[in-house]
Amino acid sequence: IFDFLSKELVRLQEERRIHAFVMLAERQRRMREAEESGRRQVELKRRQDEDEEQHVGVLFQVVKVHQSTIDSYLEDIILSSMEDTAEEQAREEIQRMAVEINDIAYEMESRYVIKQHIGSCSQQFRTCLPICTRGYMYNLRHGKGRAILFMIALLA
Repeated sequence: IFDFLSKELVRLQEERRIHAFVMLAERQRRMREAEESGRRQVELKRRQDEDEEQHVGVLFQVVKVHQSTIDSYLEDIILSSMEDTAEEQAREEIQRMAVEINDIAYEMESRYVIKQHIGSCSQQFRTCLPICTRGYMYNLRHGKGRAILFMIALLA
């Protein structure tokens, strides 16, 4: 019986010692797992930050591309608008100048026609004046001077 009890005691002590080692090993395993979990979380956080930085960088590049596209589009619109406005202003200026030139030409033509008309009238007057003067002199001698004088005043 002592032998049995002694063996049982040794077995119990061994069992406790094994249990203590198991508990110690379990504790060390949990600590390693916790450390590993902490490292994984730190690594995941770092990767997420890097990914986020990359995404932000890509986003900024996309925004830059979009901004440059928008800038060039707006620049094209402004240049087109400026060209259209300049073309419209040039047309208006040309039309205004054409009207001005037309008015000047009309005025010059009118002056020329009037000058021609005056020239022809004065030429007719020069040819008529001697005739009228002779007629006046003739009529003056015969007593009809007043009526002819009135006609000469009208011609002049």
